[in-house]
Amino acid sequence: MPDAPLIIVNPAAGNGRAGRLLPWIRERLESRREIRLEVTRRPGDAEHWASESSRAHDRVVAIGGDGTVQEVVNGLLAPGSARASIGIVPTGSGNDLARSLGLSGDPATAWTAAIGRRTTDLDVAHASGAPGRGRWFASAGGIGFDAQVAHAMVVRRGWQRGRAGYLATALAQLRRFPNRRVRLAFDDGTLIERRVLLVAVTNGAYYGGGMHIAPGALVDDGMMDLCIVGDIGRLEALHQLPNLYRGRHVDHPAVEMRRARTVEIDGEPGTLTHLDGEPFHGLPLRVEMHPAMLTVAVPVR
Repeated sequence: MPDAPLIIVNPAAGNGRAGRLLPWIRERLESRREIRLEVTRRPGDAEHWASESSRAHDRVVAIGGDGTVQEVVNGLLAPGSARASIGIVPTGSGNDLARSLGLSGDPATAWTAAIGRRTTDLDVAHASGAPGRGRWFASAGGIGFDAQVAHAMVVRRGWQRGRAGYLATALAQLRRFPNRRVRLAFDDGTLIERRVLLVAVTNGAYYGGGMHIAPGALVDDGMMDLCIVGDIGRLEALHQLPNLYRGRHVDHPAVEMRRARTVEIDGEPGTLTHLDGEPFHGLPLRVEMHPAMLTVAVPVR
């Protein structure tokens, strides 16, 4: 176990799943009084504690979903913060970064990895657009249809926050979403301008609660993977939805996969964006991958 880990629990994650683990977590910590445990009460708590406490703790363990992990990442990378390693016990509705890292969905198994000694490098992407609105993310972001769904998911509660709720929300948004014209400029000079259903910008292989959006993506290769889904209709998008979970969408003629270190995206007014399933500001958007910005605890192989 790290010498002085900080444990941050988001009790609301996974429709209260993380909160129900609190007695079990406290039992694990009874003999380790030097370990600090914090329980979030409002958005921003995890980011604040990770930022303020990183110099006193050699690891910050996030017990929650991708949103909780994103807060911890932003806290650890805030100006003046120390670069403690991160551990993850995935208890949210999506847990896509955990999937990309090969972490177990079983809390006890994930806890063993999260407080263990084995770590690996973790690339982190930085998204910016409007002045003062930059943010780090470690899993995936996107624009277009998936961002529309992410914004709609904010008001969902209970079962609607899980995979079934995500699919129901996606189907509802698909009926009303108009494909958008966007412009993507890559660091190698490539320029793409077309109408799209969505553009996913990923560090890991998964997003949207288990969609295998970028089958070849690695979290430690210094590159972002982009999935550009072109101007397909609603019926075709519905037909391809199961293929997103299997990674077979990459064979569709309207899908283009690209890799880059930097991409700048602009497009029609009103086009929404998200980072790790959390709503972000609109376009224009610049995303830059920063290799090995953090280390993350992983299972012993």
